[in-house]
Amino acid sequence: MKKLVATAMLLLLIPTLGFGQDMKVKWEDDDGREFSIKVFSREFSWGMAPGDDIKYDLYGKNVTKVGDVIIKYDLYGKKVTKVGDVIIKYDLYGKKVTKVGNLSISYDLYGKKVTGTRGQVR
Repeated sequence: MKKLVATAMLLLLIPTLGFGQDMKVKWEDDDGREFSIKVFSREFSWGMAPGDDIKYDLYGKNVTKVGDVIIKYDLYGKKVTKVGDVIIKYDLYGKKVTKVGNLSISYDLYGKKVTGTRGQVR
């Protein structure tokens, strides 16, 4: 049942200065750790389970592990590309998120607004 809850993603619309909308995609793993990414700003956040250790990259900038969940970044360390077994994909220019796991995100012709989603994160 918990896995079913984890696959049911929560979408929140949050206004930002740069965009008319920014949508947050949230999911949690089987141990209750919550992860999220905003589709326009690419802002990534995470939560912890009791007793989790946190590991950072060599420069102390990016979180690379929360508990037993490994977090991977692009070559430049700017965009999250994988959280555990959830792969995050971006558009051709790397400006916005187009896929989180099995959840696809559609945009309008100008790429300024989210027009829909299909699938689920896990």
